[in-house]
Amino acid sequence: MNKIILCEGETDAILLSYYLGKMAGWKFCKKPPANIAIKPDSFEQSANWYEKGDDRLLICATGGKSNVWPFFRDKILRPVVDAGAFSRIALVLDRDESEIKSIEDHASAVFKPVIRTMRNNEWVSNKYTDAYGTEQIIEGLLVVIPTEHEGALETLMLDSIAENPYDAAIVDKAGAFIADMKTVASRYLGSRRSAIKAHLGVTWAIQYPEKVFKLMNEQILSVKWEESEILHKCFEQLEKI
Repeated sequence: MNKIILCEGETDAILLSYYLGKMAGWKFCKKPPANIAIKPDSFEQSANWYEKGDDRLLICATGGKSNVWPFFRDKILRPVVDAGAFSRIALVLDRDESEIKSIEDHASAVFKPVIRTMRNNEWVSNKYTDAYGTEQIIEGLLVVIPTEHEGALETLMLDSIAENPYDAAIVDKAGAFIADMKTVASRYLGSRRSAIKAHLGVTWAIQYPEKVFKLMNEQILSVKWEESEILHKCFEQLEKI
């Protein structure tokens, strides 16, 4: 069976591929299933296949929350309706400053007419009619990160790092530094998202100073995220994909 995860950005896709590889046994594969050709349109997007036994998993970065619907409409909808290309589809979204219910409502509208109901951290069976007029079933999962409070993927990663008491102090001090820097560097830290990214970046710069100039994916892959209870709780249902 083929499954698919859609997430907002490349950072999400890298973390998910690493985490699901460690926790659920998915391994990168170069060759996609026959008759499924899904390719990114820009450097902000990605589409990589993973395998586990006879199952295949496609993890896609759509290039931002606003691009999820166009990405699904242009690349995923026809393969599902015409050929039943995927049996399960998961959507991973940053919570930002929204309520969970509003994100669930938005997600339930994004994948119509294939999926009409999505709930956070719960697989839901949805019925749709394929190109031949036959009723089919596809399962959908929404994962909002973080669930407990406002924020984004970087917030979840900071929460995970702070599980270690020693590193928690670093996270706190780095956060205080960024809060102070916002008063003198508003050109660079003017948005909430920028400040969160800077908070994670400063934390990593302190933890791994020798890796400051490494690419983001190298930094992500250097952390043992699979040991995090916070990430396990957040991605528990996603591990079942």
